[in-house]
Order: sequence, then structure tokens, then C-alpha cells
Amino acid sequence: MGSLAHQGSSAALLLILTMGYAVYAVDRTVLSAVLAPMSTSLALTNITILGLRLPEIGLLSAAQYIGVTGTVFVAGYLSDRHGRWPVIISGLMVFTAFTWLIGFSTNFTEAFTFRLISGLGEGAFWPVAMASVANYFKGRKGLALGIFYVGFDAGSVAGLSIGGVAYSLSSSWRPAFFFAPLLGLVVIAAALIARKRLEGAGQGASGIRLGRDAVQLLRKRNVVLVMVFALLATWASVWQVVFLPYYFFKVMDFTVLSSALLSSLVTVSGAFGKVILGGISDSVRRNRLLVAVTVATFLSYALFFSSFSFALDMAGALSMGFFSSSIFPVMQALMTDSAGGTTGSALGLSTSSQSVATIFSPIIAASLFTLGVGRAVALDAMIPIALACVVALFLREPRRATPPPATA
Repeated sequence: MGSLAHQGSSAALLLILTMGYAVYAVDRTVLSAVLAPMSTSLALTNITILGLRLPEIGLLSAAQYIGVTGTVFVAGYLSDRHGRWPVIISGLMVFTAFTWLIGFSTNFTEAFTFRLISGLGEGAFWPVAMASVANYFKGRKGLALGIFYVGFDAGSVAGLSIGGVAYSLSSSWRPAFFFAPLLGLVVIAAALIARKRLEGAGQGASGIRLGRDAVQLLRKRNVVLVMVFALLATWASVWQVVFLPYYFFKVMDFTVLSSALLSSLVTVSGAFGKVILGGISDSVRRNRLLVAVTVATFLSYALFFSSFSFALDMAGALSMGFFSSSIFPVMQALMTDSAGGTTGSALGLSTSSQSVATIFSPIIAASLFTLGVGRAVALDAMIPIALACVVALFLREPRRATPPPATA
């Protein structure tokens, strides 16, 4: 009976956190689906900051990531002080509410501000939820993190579809931001209902403390290498989340709806990659798997950006979705293996590296589009993934803890 109750709590924990990650992705990708008409409506141009002329479309795309970076450093402290579930639920509320407000924006400053604050909520939710999954599913963390990351893919498909369909029906980008956050209300209600039952899930596990634990972890060669790898792999893939529909629209001349739906297929491919390769990583050497996956991602990018045939373009797109997405559950599982028990702090470091990459990568991609060289966005993808492959060659596979035997 106890075993069945434990399994039920495990499934409920993973389901709610995965659904939360799906809402996170909906709020993030709905912007990608309507970015082209939104940039025209708000008359986005260039802005000068510290003497640098930066594209407003790139800054708007990076705003949410800037918010994430600003919160991820204190998420662990808040979860240690107030508990994980209050932080998770508060994060859900913030990024749901401020995504809705974006629909009322009348200029770049308002859109950027609402997007930035929604990112603060995402930064509170993301690392705390991921640490909960990694701690609770120790023996099968690769598969569990793969399933958790699929929430992002499911949400991305929903966000892209909502954005594309809403625009095609209304010829306005605003309704997309009014419909998308409705999914968040469902997950917030589910989390509040299940909170008492799940409050003990993952208790006793280390929090995300970027203090003494982090300093000790930074002395470990493998931890530092995983952080560098996380930055490069995220840099290489962010353009897909932010600009893939825009690329289909601007470079390949598809409609807004068609661009959103094609991007959704790439995201679905990524979901399969996360579960399949995340699960495989529980039984093979994760460092070697990361080498193979980064090579496959580089080849997929090469095919996608070099081909002028629709069939080959889609083959490359589906392949890059499958392999580039599968990197992250495998990488995070390797990071927790390298942590020596301080799982939360280790994931705080890796997510911080990812957050840094998510700020400058969209700005680079937007600059290339602004210059009128859309296919040159390949540089923003292929150079960092090639460097990530080199770093992966130096990663080591720590000895894994043997999971306890199942009880009847």
C-alpha cells in the first residue's frame, strides 16, 4: 500500500511540474508565433544602449530570458526559506499574469517590461521545479528529466498553435496573449489542490544555494565543463525557440500560421528526442552520449541551413529538433551525477549558464535578420554547437549511485 501511495505521489509530482513547464513554454513561444506582425504593429526598430545600436526585436525576444537570469540566482534561497511549492506556484502566477498583460502593450517599452517581469516568474519556477524532479527520481533521473522537459515541447506546440491560429482568425497579434495564459490558470489550480499531498515530495534534498555549495562545486573540473557545455548548447538552440517561426516566415516565405505549425512539428520531434535519449542515458555513459548528440545536431543544422529543397529542409529541421532538444535532460542528469549530493546547487549553476546564453543569443540572431541575411543565423547555431562538441569530449562520467531496490 505504501509503495502504491509513493508511486501515486511520484506520478502526481511529475505530472504537475511537467504541466507547469508546459505553461512556461506556452507563455514563451506564443511570442515567437506572432513576432513578425507584432514587430510591424509596434514599429520595432533599433535602440541605442551604451553606445550600441541594438535591434528592438532582439531585445524583446531576450527580455524574458533577462528576467529568468535575474531570478534564477535567488530561487534557491526563496525555496529554502519558504518551501519549494510556494515558489513554484508564485512563479506560475507571475509569468501567467504578465504574459496576459503583453496583449495590451502599445509600444516597445511596455511589451519589454511585461515580458521581463514574466521572465522573473519563470526564473523562480524553472530551477526549483527541475531540482525537485532530479532529487525525487534519483535512479531514473534521465528519464524523469526527459519527461519533464517534454512539458516544454508540449507547451511550445500549444503556444505556437495558439499564436498562429489566433492571428489567422483575427489578423491581430493581441488575442494570442489573451488566450495563452488561460492554460496557466488550470495548472495553478491543480498545484494548489495537490499541494498538501505533495508537500513532502523531495524533502530532505539539497536546495539551490549559490553560496558555499556553489563555491565547492566550482572546484570540480567536471562541473565547470558542464557549465561551459550548458552555455554553448543553449546558445546554439535558443534561436529555434525564439526565431524558428520567424525564419520560416521571413526566409522561407511561409504564412504566419504555416510557420507556426511547421515549427510545432520540430518541437514534437524534440519531445521524442528528450524522452528516448533521456531514458537511454540512464543505462549508457552520458558523456559519450552528449558527444554523439552534439555531432548529430551539428550535421542537422548543416542540412537545414544549406538545403533549398523543402523535403530536405524539413528532414534537417526534424532532425535538429530531435537531437538538439535531447541534449538538455542528458546534460542535467550528468550535472547531478557530478554534484556529489548537492543537486540543487549544481542545477542552479547549470541553469545560470543557460540563462546567460539565452540573453545574448536572440540579440545575435535578431541582428543577423536586421542586416537582411536570414540564413546567416546558421552562424548563431553551428559555431556554438561545434564548440559544445569539443567541450563534450572532455566531460567525464562520474560513478553513479545505485538506486535502492523496489519494495513490494
